[in-house]
Amino acid sequence: MRHSLNGLDPSSAGSAPQMVALLRELRAASGLSIREVSRRARDHGDWLPTSTLAAVLNRDTLPRSEVVAALVRACGGDEAAVDTWLAQCSRIAAADVADAGQVPRQLPPAPHAFTGRERELRLIGDHTRESAPRSVVVAGSAGVGKTALVLHWAHRALDDYPDGQLYVDLRGFSGTDPLAPSPVLQRFLTALGTDAEEIPADADERAAMYRSLLSHRRVLVVLDNARSPEQLRDLLPGTGGSAALITARTALFGLTATHGVPHLRLAPLAREESMDLLGAMVGRDRIATDPQAARGLAAACGDLPLALRLAACQSLAHPEQALGDLRDRIASAPLANLDLPGDEAAGLRSCLDLTRDRLAPAERRALTAIGLHPATEFEPAGIAALTATTTAEASAALRRLAEVHLTDHGDDRWSIHDLVRAYAREQAAERSDGDDALRRLYDWHLASVAGSWPVLFGLDPEAVPETDVPATRFASPEDALAWLDARHSALIETIRHAAAGGHHWHASRLASALWRYQYLRGLRTEALDCLAIALDADRAAGDRRHEAAVRYQIGSTHRAIGALDDAEHHLDASRALAAGLGDRNAELIAIAGLGWCHSQRWRLAEARRCAVEVAEGFRDLGDAVREANALDDLAHLDLLIGDNENAQAGFERSVKTFAERGWNQNLGAALAGLARLRLRDHDPDAAAELLEKALVAYGDSGDEYGQAFIRSRFAYARAHQGRHDEAKALAEHALDATAAASSIELRLEILNNTGFTYSVVGDHSTAERLHREALDLVEAAPDPYEEARANHGLGNALAAQGGDREARTHWARALRLHDSIGTYGRAEVAELLGTST
Repeated sequence: MRHSLNGLDPSSAGSAPQMVALLRELRAASGLSIREVSRRARDHGDWLPTSTLAAVLNRDTLPRSEVVAALVRACGGDEAAVDTWLAQCSRIAAADVADAGQVPRQLPPAPHAFTGRERELRLIGDHTRESAPRSVVVAGSAGVGKTALVLHWAHRALDDYPDGQLYVDLRGFSGTDPLAPSPVLQRFLTALGTDAEEIPADADERAAMYRSLLSHRRVLVVLDNARSPEQLRDLLPGTGGSAALITARTALFGLTATHGVPHLRLAPLAREESMDLLGAMVGRDRIATDPQAARGLAAACGDLPLALRLAACQSLAHPEQALGDLRDRIASAPLANLDLPGDEAAGLRSCLDLTRDRLAPAERRALTAIGLHPATEFEPAGIAALTATTTAEASAALRRLAEVHLTDHGDDRWSIHDLVRAYAREQAAERSDGDDALRRLYDWHLASVAGSWPVLFGLDPEAVPETDVPATRFASPEDALAWLDARHSALIETIRHAAAGGHHWHASRLASALWRYQYLRGLRTEALDCLAIALDADRAAGDRRHEAAVRYQIGSTHRAIGALDDAEHHLDASRALAAGLGDRNAELIAIAGLGWCHSQRWRLAEARRCAVEVAEGFRDLGDAVREANALDDLAHLDLLIGDNENAQAGFERSVKTFAERGWNQNLGAALAGLARLRLRDHDPDAAAELLEKALVAYGDSGDEYGQAFIRSRFAYARAHQGRHDEAKALAEHALDATAAASSIELRLEILNNTGFTYSVVGDHSTAERLHREALDLVEAAPDPYEEARANHGLGNALAAQGGDREARTHWARALRLHDSIGTYGRAEVAELLGTST
């Protein structure tokens, strides 16, 4: 029975061009635009994008049956009409094959529940349309979804390749040997309609025949799971409209060099894409019941498509299991739980095994070393220490691992995907020499951190172990700080790892070595965490001598954040331990720390007694360096109480000593002390010159907060020099730099310094605001000296604005505070109040 639609008879078409012309007439007769046809097709449940419809109606090649069926339905045809049109298309296709050879359709099915990758899909389209050759390599790690991406794109592009699709798994990473080009060409030539006896035996002739057959056709060639460029060169289409998509776990830049084939590296999915994939597989309603658990599940899978699919299959197999339980199970043991029971080859571990089996012995050792390494980022020297090789050998192995997408390289450090790390840790667990390897790694880290001490602090480090792998050397403080900044998190991970593994000596020494850097950078919380580990390690090892040193460091850190009760507890414990061991040196160091606690509590007499004892004690021990530090402490105390003559002598001695030793941070503080004395003498030019040097010294030390403190003092000197714009710029810089500082003591001093500056330049409302802000801070963290300064400055600002009565109230408070702690500012405030000094 003949079926027609709008008077059109499909049986009248005897060739592909005639059928396409008839389909164009069908669309025109329906009165529908291409966009309307696409929308109607979607309403019928068909997939017929406008771009696809426009493309097939402007070619003379036969469209796919799905496109024909969708078009007929959208134009009003019933299923009987659809069958009639499809039957005629089949007859035409059969005749075309007889005339022109076979049309291979070798693509595997399109991947189920494919999501995301819009950027990558677009790039594949660009490369296959615009580049020469029309080829692209999609490279990436095992399980990242290379084949799924390529097949998804290939199925979407079927209409662009009407002459067929060729597919082969080249077995580059499989349990068998990779396929050579010659048998693949045999297979492809047969699929393209070449009789067996016509296929040349010579490999070059086969490749030439293959390129000739493709040159006048539009065929898509999918070369999956490639291993090397040699496998592929004869399989690439030549000139013409055919294209090749290649997937590989290894980089194939040899193809780029010889044929210009571009590379597209595939990364794990974005988190939202992972959520879409889980939703597509297990049901969006289930994901909606616990989206937080679903996100955690995606994180546990590392956003790796294979892992996500395996997790989704487990969820489908056990619908009674909560997503949170599945998340926790996979997070705790990913490789053991990312498999399919009864199909071990589909599991993630098996997938990674195939990559590992292709590695050389040196690369396997490097992968195992990564599994031993405690940090999420590592460098060749660390891997060299773990493998007992050279840094050059470790670098070469890491580069090879990167070529098969097991590692990632950024700057001078390397990283690895979490699931690959779990696999590497499984491999590392089989090593019998793991503890020895870790000791070498800890030694290298400790030697490198210790190497920063002479450059940054002018001090000899406590412990410098010998290492076969050369420790990092630093040419300047900037080099040392940049190295430590980049590795701070990794070093903390290493300290924790050493302690957890019972390597107590390394855990405590590495924490102690890192402390000075953390103190310099203001990383107080991190320092206390590391030192708590060190204290536990020393106790576990019964190392009372080092416990005394760690107690001192903990106490000093607590003092820096204003936790003075905790500071005094640990410093007194350090003093007692040292005294019990007869270690006078360590005892004096602890007493110096206690003196600083007294200073912060404004018990200046007690603080001075401590400083005197410490200076005399180190003089007796012949330790000129620490004696100089103690005398510098005395100079700062003399500055506070107004003993200007002794303060000046002390600071001048400190400047000379610290400059000679390159102690830039201490030098900056001593120069600032001298500058304050020059300001008391009403010599702002001399003060400004000293503060310029102090700013350089703090800059050389890398102490950003120290630089902010100096700028706040420098602003005051510039204001007295009449350079008001520069003074305000310095003041604002200091305020901005310390706005988020954790040290209330520092913020108070900056606020008061800049408040006095704004009073000098005549901006009394800003000065008032800054001093009031300082008083607000004092309520949360009492500091009688800065409270006195805030009341002093506020009184000045109020008096300048006509508020004499309120000003005198604040001056009176300042005077009472100075009297109670015995500090220098009393005289100036008393003069303002008109009372006797």
